[in-house]
Amino acid sequence: MTAEEKIITAIEEATGISVTEEKIDAVKSRINMIFDYLGYEEGQALAAEDGEKPAPGANGIDDALIKYLEELSRLTLTEDEEKKAKEDLTKILDYIDTLNQLDTDNVEPMSHPFPYTNNFRPDEVKPSEDRELILKNAPQQKDGCFKVPTTVE
Repeated sequence: MTAEEKIITAIEEATGISVTEEKIDAVKSRINMIFDYLGYEEGQALAAEDGEKPAPGANGIDDALIKYLEELSRLTLTEDEEKKAKEDLTKILDYIDTLNQLDTDNVEPMSHPFPYTNNFRPDEVKPSEDRELILKNAPQQKDGCFKVPTTVE
């Protein structure tokens, strides 16, 4: 029994849902994408000896991950766009690593980076325009209101 078949059997046993013939190709495709991401090839042990997954690169971004994200987002990227996406994701992860190095032990959580106060004016009752004067502009009126054509039946 191949690793692919073992995983499908485990999925069926865990969920109680059988994988139908119509969906078997899609399921196998997803399993193979995961295998590619992990660097697994048939014949290898399913788990690494030390319990860690193989690292695709120093930052975790490799071509298989870009292809996986491309399929998840249902996008088709050119080679240049894939290269740019890989560079951008690498920069983002490097920046996150930089932020993780900051000491935030004595920093209080906040909802805004600057002091925030309520900028609303106080409510004041003021006289409004004369209703009769306003209704003089209405082509039709009823009970002191504008009458408009019915839009919903």
